[in-house]
Amino acid sequence: MIKSVTRGAMALAVAGALGLGASAAKAEDFVFMTGPAGGSWYPLGGAIKNILEEEVPGLNVTIRPGAGLINLKGVSGGKAHMGWSLVMSAVDGINGNEPFDEKIQDVCNLGSFYDNYLQFVTTDESVNSVADLKGKALVTLPRGNTTELGARALLKTEDMNYDSLGKVNFASISDGVNMMKDGQVDAMMTITSVPNGSLLDLTNSRKVKFVEITDEQFAHLKAQNAGWQRLIVPPNSYPEQTEEVRIAGFPAHLILNCKSVSEETAYNVTKALIKRGQELGAIVKSLSTLTAERMAVDIGVPMHPGAVRAYKEAGAL
Repeated sequence: MIKSVTRGAMALAVAGALGLGASAAKAEDFVFMTGPAGGSWYPLGGAIKNILEEEVPGLNVTIRPGAGLINLKGVSGGKAHMGWSLVMSAVDGINGNEPFDEKIQDVCNLGSFYDNYLQFVTTDESVNSVADLKGKALVTLPRGNTTELGARALLKTEDMNYDSLGKVNFASISDGVNMMKDGQVDAMMTITSVPNGSLLDLTNSRKVKFVEITDEQFAHLKAQNAGWQRLIVPPNSYPEQTEEVRIAGFPAHLILNCKSVSEETAYNVTKALIKRGQELGAIVKSLSTLTAERMAVDIGVPMHPGAVRAYKEAGAL
């Protein structure tokens, strides 16, 4: 009997040791770069962290704030495994176009998620177009952010730059909204989802106007970067915005480091987001109808092999 118990205890001890080893082998740190305060990427990052840690055993996700260009450089440089990106910047990066000094390396696409809109909002009734911003005060996101590049691109459509303005401020979306509320600036340009929580806050506090991007201005944007798409802000996206607003933008997508993220990890992460991505609709409304087919669309950025495997399994490729 003693021999039997001893052998059983030893077997359990060995099994436990093997179990602990297997658990340790599965543990994986995963750094995810998101976005600035006030935007959609930061809260989306927290929601994705929860999904991945629940769906992918052993994956420990660390959230870091970021921005479009910063995330591309962080993922490419191996400082992060995954990050949010905007198609316009990703295409520029892999081709080595301005503002990149050289082609970025080791960046793969995980999937496309939702459209981001260049929203140009003003509290000044005299501002009805980009050209009317001459001598006015503008706020946009800090340099190094895709939004800031978009603001410069839009000004360029009217042969304008920051010197054409009375003042330009660089701040987070939430700080920019506070500047608009306090009357420190006349207009704000930001690239984000529709509706955006910070802009909803602004429209509930001040009488504002969303300024359209004309066909001629859009043609200039498209000539600067083929990633621009014609987008429309639907009526009633914001309080007292009763008519559609024709603007421009491009999809937001998730990128992975092609080398540091294994095929298996990329497969598991993509599979988890295919399964539960619609939960993100609580933060960005359009994601409530997210599908594998939408995620798998070709955006001109090479897809990670692990993501390809997940989309094929889901019948999206």
